[in-house]
Amino acid sequence: MENRIKISDFAKLTGSTLKTIIYYQNIGLLQEPARSRGGYRLYGPAELTRMQLIKRLKSLGLDLKRIKEILGDIHDSRTLSEVLQSLKTELMNEKKTIEERVAKIELLLSQDTVHLDENTFESPSFQMVKDILGQEQIDNYIQTSPEVYEQQRKLFGILDDFQWGQDYRETFLSFAEYFKSHPDKFQMALDSAKRLARLDQMSEDDPEVEALARDTVKIMKSMPLSEGVNQSLSKAMESLFNSIVSGVLSPARMKHKQLVEQYLREGSDLNGK
Repeated sequence: MENRIKISDFAKLTGSTLKTIIYYQNIGLLQEPARSRGGYRLYGPAELTRMQLIKRLKSLGLDLKRIKEILGDIHDSRTLSEVLQSLKTELMNEKKTIEERVAKIELLLSQDTVHLDENTFESPSFQMVKDILGQEQIDNYIQTSPEVYEQQRKLFGILDDFQWGQDYRETFLSFAEYFKSHPDKFQMALDSAKRLARLDQMSEDDPEVEALARDTVKIMKSMPLSEGVNQSLSKAMESLFNSIVSGVLSPARMKHKQLVEQYLREGSDLNGK
């Protein structure tokens, strides 16, 4: 057996360890080699080729389970192609995630003072809404009411950061789709946003707060999606949510928000009769 070497030499030649080689044999990645008369494991060309394949597949990021699947059917090119395509998809997703993280870090570093407690990052849900509406509609929103736009951006961040027990994302994405196909309704919402912006200069006891809340609910009820927002949190969760968003909304805006939720729950007479 001139072309056979002992396990110690095989480990050096392949850049592995004795423990790794034995483990590969135990899980079936490497076949149990022939032995010398003295009981020593002997490795030859077949084992070297097998280890070469294992190392190449590992370098692509495949785990041992997948490598074993591929090597178990090494002559079926479809198996390798499907696995590599799946791996490529995973790596592309990881690449996107890493790029997003780097962008966030660069954004923080570009600021004079780094604050992680501020809503510096764009909300994924808000970005999805923007993508659905399109840049023209978003520009119109910003131009019409930049204050409300910024408040909504921050509120979406709060919704994304925690699990409030409601699927807010699906609800708001549905509204975005509806507004995209019903520009007249979106214009109504923008007109309402103009009035919402004025609430920041009002007292929470101003009659305009209640009037605007009723008008807001009328607009919402004119849409087929209004049921999606008529869901209640537990009292404790709602109180906690309101405490957090109070740092974003003025007292009058907070009262408006609470009145809208109340009217939606109760199905109040919106004409005030």
